[in-house]
Amino acid sequence: MSYEPRSRGIRSTRTATKKSPSKESKESEASTFVYKENVPVNPKEVSSRTINELEHLGNQRFGMPPFAEHFQRWLLDVDSVLSDFRSSLPKIADAGFEATVGAIIADIKSQLATRIDQEKIHANHIVDLQHQLSSVEAEIGKLESEHKARTNSERRSSENSMEKIGSEIDALESQRLKILRAKPTLLERIMGSAKVKIEGNARSLESKRSALQKREATLKQRLNTLKSEYDEKRKPLAARSAELREELTKLQKTTLDDAVEIRRMACEKLHQTIAASTQPLPEEKPADTQ
Repeated sequence: MSYEPRSRGIRSTRTATKKSPSKESKESEASTFVYKENVPVNPKEVSSRTINELEHLGNQRFGMPPFAEHFQRWLLDVDSVLSDFRSSLPKIADAGFEATVGAIIADIKSQLATRIDQEKIHANHIVDLQHQLSSVEAEIGKLESEHKARTNSERRSSENSMEKIGSEIDALESQRLKILRAKPTLLERIMGSAKVKIEGNARSLESKRSALQKREATLKQRLNTLKSEYDEKRKPLAARSAELREELTKLQKTTLDDAVEIRRMACEKLHQTIAASTQPLPEEKPADTQ
């Protein structure tokens, strides 16, 4: 008896229908719908918040100069506060409000720009003084080097000459001792040549010692002359250096301030403008929902 395997049934060839993207999007939007409630805007709260922020900016202090970057960042902060105020209460941003605020901002920008220019001039003046001082100090250094070189050259030249004279004096002294220690012969006694030798040696010693003293005196005089010439040239340079240092010290101590007063006044004017603009506005009511 043979066995025949049972054949499988044929599967359905029905194609599955796929939802269109637009339909899926609509269903997704429907499923993710969230009820949004219109929150009422309280003009007093917005005004109070803005005024507090302006008061903070008006009293903001900056650290060390330069203040140019601080001023520019501060103006951006003020603009950001005003932009937030406009977006929260767009009804007050009429021509009158914008004209008043624009005039205040233009005025504070002009005053801070003047401060920035003054700060640049002040900084450039300091740099210029520093360059002048460096130039004068370089001249003094060059003068000192030249004076030292000339002094050393003069000393070496004179010392070499004096060392030679000193050697000659030592030789004459040695010769004198030999003459004095030697016993004169009978002929030398009769002729007196020993005495002549001693006297000649003494004259030579005196001449050499005199020459050495003159050379020492000449060196001293020459060094004094060089010192006087150096002092004469250095004196005006030293005076100029002291003058520049004093002016530079005063300028560095007299730095510009951070313009807190004019910034505070500008914020106070903005404060008054915003307070006056929001005073007559009632609180906005939420829109009716259907």
